[in-house]
Amino acid sequence: MSPEGMCYAMTQYVKALKHQVAVAEAFFLGRLGEGLEGLLQLPEDVRLKIDRLIEEASCGAVIDPTERESQSLIAAAIMRSVEERMGMHEP
Repeated sequence: MSPEGMCYAMTQYVKALKHQVAVAEAFFLGRLGEGLEGLLQLPEDVRLKIDRLIEEASCGAVIDPTERESQSLIAAAIMRSVEERMGMHEP
C-alpha cells in the first residue's frame, strides 16, 4: 500500500472511531434521536457487537432506551466497543 493510501486508511479509521464516540456522547447526554440515528449509521458488525455488550450488561433484560439509566448503559457499551476496536480490550 502506498504511503498516501495508508494515510487515507488511517484517517478514515480515526473518523469512524470519532463518529462512534459522538454516538456514545449523544446517548450519554440524553439526545436519544441523535444517538439512534448515529447508531444506525455504524457498520453492521459494530452494531451487533454493541447489541451483545448491551445484552451482557443488562443480563439479557429488555431495556428502554428512553430511560436515562438505559442511555448510560448504551453509551458505555458503545465506548467499550470503541476500546475493543482500538485493541485496548480483547473482544
